[in-house]
Amino acid sequence: MSKNSLEVTNAGMRCEGQWRDICSFAETFEDVMEDNSVDEEEIQEYDEWRPKEKENVKDISEKTADKACVQKTKVEEDYNGAKEELGKAGKKIKKGVTGKEPTGKNIKEATKNVERLFEAGSIRSIRKLEKMIYQGIMLKFNPCYFDTEDFSVNLEKSGNGEEKNYKFSVNISDEELREKVRKELKARADN
Repeated sequence: MSKNSLEVTNAGMRCEGQWRDICSFAETFEDVMEDNSVDEEEIQEYDEWRPKEKENVKDISEKTADKACVQKTKVEEDYNGAKEELGKAGKKIKKGVTGKEPTGKNIKEATKNVERLFEAGSIRSIRKLEKMIYQGIMLKFNPCYFDTEDFSVNLEKSGNGEEKNYKFSVNISDEELREKVRKELKARADN
């Protein structure tokens, strides 16, 4: 990360350069945020999202879309597949109809199986549609982004002819933290 590629912005800092420069800055930013006691879970999520040299902007676009879409729900975790849910529902209804167990209770439980089948399928369909919209439309015209309570970052291409350059912007809402991070990032860029 070169000192010349760093720029102070109103809300944080920006690094511009080739992919390896952006990846280096993103990793250094992570280290600085970790040193400044930012929430561990946020840092871990950022580490999973941030650009890495073995990846490309398409990978980051996919991670951005995944994070922006409806997250996995308990219904999906409990879902056992259409065949099994319908099979369980059928068995419960059969037990109620044959009189071996109370009909109302079994129909209620069977309804839960069918409901889980439709709800899980609907959520998966919505997620798939959301991802298509994000990757196919939203991220073609907007930067890739990652947001937490403590900070947000944007990654975008900044083309100049044949050379593929990128801009990586960091925004930190807390002024005190922002100043600490700026100083540490500048100091590390000077070394």
